[in-house]
Amino acid sequence: MTNIQESIQAVPASRVALSDTIEIYTYGELLALKEKNKETIDFLSNTSVVINGRARIEFALILSLLDGCTKKILFLPLDIDKSLHKQYYNEAQVHYEIYMDGTELKYTHVAQDKNTSKEGVSYTQWIIPTSGTTSIPKLVSHTFSSLTRTAKTDVTLGEKYRWGLVFDIYRFSGIQVLLQSLLSGSTLVITDSTQSMSEILSQLVDKKCNALSATPSFWRKVLMTKESDNLNFERITLGGEISDNNILKALKQKFPNAKIIHIYASTEVGVGFSVTDGEEGFPVSFLEGGLCDIKMKVDDENLLWIAPTVKNQKYLSKNDMYDKEGYINTGDLVEIKNDRVYFLGRDSGAINVGGNKVQPEEVESALLNSGLLSAAYVYALKNAMMGSLVCANVVLSEENFDKKEAKFLILKYCRGHLEGFKVPAIIKFVKTLETTQSGKLKRILL
Repeated sequence: MTNIQESIQAVPASRVALSDTIEIYTYGELLALKEKNKETIDFLSNTSVVINGRARIEFALILSLLDGCTKKILFLPLDIDKSLHKQYYNEAQVHYEIYMDGTELKYTHVAQDKNTSKEGVSYTQWIIPTSGTTSIPKLVSHTFSSLTRTAKTDVTLGEKYRWGLVFDIYRFSGIQVLLQSLLSGSTLVITDSTQSMSEILSQLVDKKCNALSATPSFWRKVLMTKESDNLNFERITLGGEISDNNILKALKQKFPNAKIIHIYASTEVGVGFSVTDGEEGFPVSFLEGGLCDIKMKVDDENLLWIAPTVKNQKYLSKNDMYDKEGYINTGDLVEIKNDRVYFLGRDSGAINVGGNKVQPEEVESALLNSGLLSAAYVYALKNAMMGSLVCANVVLSEENFDKKEAKFLILKYCRGHLEGFKVPAIIKFVKTLETTQSGKLKRILL
């Protein structure tokens, strides 16, 4: 299959494809929608477009209509600085902004000349901004092939799954969930970014969602709710952040019948690999040729590099994504211990404490392993003497626990499991931790 429409055609027409709080579309209705908008789609063929819609189901409909028809589709997350829009439009050579008006595909012209070439489009470039957590987001060009490299396509097996979508589709993580659901002929239950956690989980319960992909931070919030008692998952996927044993074991205990998978993926690499053994990190055999479609290596600085076998993705700018051997620098620090590779955190996110590097994720893991917390966020506070101090915002697993005693026990645990300079100098108790629109902990950039 070379595009979304071909994938949809392989699924029984009566099966539900997309469902949010208001609308429902079967696979047959998605095919009919393309026929209804044929004139507009033909007009937009061989052009570059940007999706101007904002509802998640609107993104899903537009992608099902235009993949394989237009040259490029640019995704613009809501949190992208608007001052970058003109730059991105120019890089992607955007001709039209597109959106849905009910079931009609509409467009508005932007300041680029339409390519009048009559050549057909062999594939659509999906232009996706990187997360931009440590720098200005770069535009990465993907293809349907590079985005679906690891997707399951058994539509008979897929019928049993009702996937929940808690990511925005203009993010790489949301695109992955959408494509996996459509390619396998599953039903996608689409939540809205404006909903509360209680509303999201109630919708997933009502729609009988049994498969969900989310960040570890999102899953921690799920486990803190009363609605989680009514969820019945058969498949759980974690990604976007380090999946430590704390969250993996908590999910296994809460959902004993679920298959739990944590994946490594990024906008540049695509989906790198998945881990299904229930343990954090991944087997060192993955570095030694244990995967057929990618190669990996760890350099002298303990940075992980990944080389996809097929290099369909690239930066839209002149920046080169690959080294001379075809590897991509993930920017993730790892440690090899006892035939296992463990993620330590982002190289760019280290805290400098008196000349010593501290990875926030390592400290967060220690805090959570204390058994007293349901969530933790570690960050730097500038200090004239030390450069920075390690600080932590934490959420108690039991709200009524005495904070003074909790702080004493937390620090005691950290001192027994971390080097002195890594122990938080300041601990602040909060009710909840802020997350980004992609479900990750919102980290302060220094």
